[in-house]
Amino acid sequence: MDQHSPEIQLQLDQLNREGFILIPNALPPERVEQWKTVLYALYDLGAYEISNGVGNVAFEKLLALEPQLSGELIGHESVAPYLHAVMGKQCQLRSLRAHVNPAEYLQEWHMDFSDYYYQTEKSEAKNPMLGLCLNSTFYLTDNTPDRARLTFVKNCFDRPVPEDLIPFLRYTEDRNDPFQSWCDQQDLAHLYPMAGDAVVFYSHIPHQGAKMGPDPEGEIRANIVLHYQQNPMFPGIKFVSNPQFTLDTLGYEGTFPFAED
Repeated sequence: MDQHSPEIQLQLDQLNREGFILIPNALPPERVEQWKTVLYALYDLGAYEISNGVGNVAFEKLLALEPQLSGELIGHESVAPYLHAVMGKQCQLRSLRAHVNPAEYLQEWHMDFSDYYYQTEKSEAKNPMLGLCLNSTFYLTDNTPDRARLTFVKNCFDRPVPEDLIPFLRYTEDRNDPFQSWCDQQDLAHLYPMAGDAVVFYSHIPHQGAKMGPDPEGEIRANIVLHYQQNPMFPGIKFVSNPQFTLDTLGYEGTFPFAED
């Protein structure tokens, strides 16, 4: 996996320059439809773990509920070259979760790996191991400019947020919160992934999902998110997901998709 096609190399260069890339047609239409059927049925049953005030409904038990479908996404061939190039065999699945947005949705600005720049002091170690994380998100519905988007704060790949904003790197529905306001004022990059596309990005880049207006009939906005880490991190370091369910379900060795390559 060390030899890349010119197209993949260009994407990898962009990932390591800007922090995010869009991968068209990562999933075939029939797999997209399968996943939508699963998630919409779970939503109708109320079988989800999160429903918050910004319009996000999340399912966190899919590794157990849909082991075959979920297993196909772990180290999926469409994203594997990028995960492997960055993290190698140390790439470990942290969590798999899916989202639907039944109503209007404006996600809080957030960093999935909010303590990325602050691991040294959190670990209190003389020679700390520093974690590195990537996110792969598979989209199941079209995010056209008039319907939905994924937005990143630009120029944040190697730039920490201002120190005075560190206390505000947490979930909030307050749009006037200092970190939320700071993100709104930065240069932004908007992505519009379509059904079947994937987005890969470094988990410490501030980002925000959004859905505007009603969905087409039977097409609730939906996506599936896989978080990967380069090495297990001290639990006191803040990340948007907890790895324990993944470890309990797959076992420690089962969380490394490239270990046998």
